[in-house]
Amino acid sequence: MESHRAKTMYDYHVWANKQLIKHLKQLREHVYHEHVKSVFDSISEVMTHIYGADIVWLETMKGSTFEESAEEVARRKAAVSGVSINEMESCYDALSEEYDRFFAEQDDLERTIVVEHPKRGQMSFVLADLIHHVVNHGTYHRGNVTAMLHQQGEQGVPTDYVSFCMNKG
Repeated sequence: MESHRAKTMYDYHVWANKQLIKHLKQLREHVYHEHVKSVFDSISEVMTHIYGADIVWLETMKGSTFEESAEEVARRKAAVSGVSINEMESCYDALSEEYDRFFAEQDDLERTIVVEHPKRGQMSFVLADLIHHVVNHGTYHRGNVTAMLHQQGEQGVPTDYVSFCMNKG
């Protein structure tokens, strides 16, 4: 696949997740699983949520049915329930490799796919738009993690897109 802006945005998503995970690994071990009164009960739950959503959209873009995607997400989220940040990092790394394989197989990220949803019926999406959604969703929830870190007396880590641009080389 030729270079495409959506792939660059996905690369940013991976970079931002890596920055956050690297930061979380440097903190006291309990911070990751600590109960916090927030949108999610813990940072580990947020990280599992981002991971699950990334799987949903990859499976959707690959052509899996809604039911197949839901089963895959349930299976993989169950496998990461309660794991350490180090184990979660390995899962994120493996998932980004799956995305890279997907990108390598694509000739046109501007093509439209048709998805059948049990409640919403038939929907059409441009692949690049779904990738932007994955990135935007991750950005939103990394913000949740930053707020939860502050609630626990910890600092966040810069994961803004401009930081990615400045660090690209």
